Amino acid sequence: MDNLLPRIHGIEHRCRSLCALEGEQDVVSFLVGTQSMKPDNVVHLFELDEEFGELNDTCYHHNRGEVWHVASSPHSRDLISTCHSHVSNEINLVSGATVWRLSGTSEEPKLEELGDVSAHNSTIRATEWGVEGCEGALCSLGDTSLVKWDVDSDVREHSYCELPKRSAPTALRWNPHSSGNQVGIASDQHIRLHDLRTMKCTTVLDNAHTQTVRDLDFNPNRQYYMATCGDDCATRFWDTRKCSEPLLSFFNHSHWVWKVRYNLRDQLIMTGGSDSKVVLLNVASLASTDPVTEDEEEEEKENEQGKNEMREGVLEEYDKHEDSVYSVAWSSADPWLFASLSNDGRLVLNKVSKEIKFSIIL
Repeated sequence: MDNLLPRIHGIEHRCRSLCALEGEQDVVSFLVGTQSMKPDNVVHLFELDEEFGELNDTCYHHNRGEVWHVASSPHSRDLISTCHSHVSNEINLVSGATVWRLSGTSEEPKLEELGDVSAHNSTIRATEWGVEGCEGALCSLGDTSLVKWDVDSDVREHSYCELPKRSAPTALRWNPHSSGNQVGIASDQHIRLHDLRTMKCTTVLDNAHTQTVRDLDFNPNRQYYMATCGDDCATRFWDTRKCSEPLLSFFNHSHWVWKVRYNLRDQLIMTGGSDSKVVLLNVASLASTDPVTEDEEEEEKENEQGKNEMREGVLEEYDKHEDSVYSVAWSSADPWLFASLSNDGRLVLNKVSKEIKFSIIL
């Protein structure tokens, strides 16, 4: 596998939406949505064949126009959602969001529409599928509202709430903790945490960044811990119980930071920015630790000593892009492999180096 990476693939159209196929645990798989003004947009399903070293591409025609955001269900390999827009009658911009099922055959792949999730909003910024314990749930974030949906054989609205007026939402993430009852919303320079049972805002991080917040992500292993990034070139780490100031801040990009993502090994964080860089951060001081028995204590001390030798901050900078990197994603099948996508349609698959990997797991 290592000799196959990095793997660079050029896509015909401009792109900015990327995600792992979360429901696929065996094959390294990523989804990419295209942005063309012509009616030939597609959702690409890229699957890495490790045996033969091939990157297989299945193209699903997307008849709703440009894809601005794509998300996949962690509970079903076939369920995805897209946020999209197209021009109607040559002058009117029509935006929306749709839930799809990946269907058809390998020769004739097809996106089967299950339902529209655009209610209460003129523009949908993002969709997020429910975490463990919230199977069959989906949230959509629009310019004016947050909506929760039930998805099975069809799509039904569950509940919704209006967002503060004059806000400009940019990102949505589902918290894997709190029994799946909380989502985080980035809006302007702020972060708002909403309880999905009451659809009320429970926590606000005012002025989390000095400019627009572009993305956020929750630590998969430690409750209350969260990462954010924004137009101030900063990546910040927070304890949501103490919102007055960040725990850590890094300035490793020279332009806007569009995406931040935790690895399952939560000391590793990936960011991508408009400076064409993908950055791998080590934040061991905020990472989770596994409980150990007395017999393992001495071995754990030795491992901790090794971890401390790996510097905190930037571990690697990847420079395989020549345009703004709008999205990064970790593979759901291989926790050490990741993909990055730049505006010019360049998809790069890469892997954490053996040196970094062994310093963490040994």
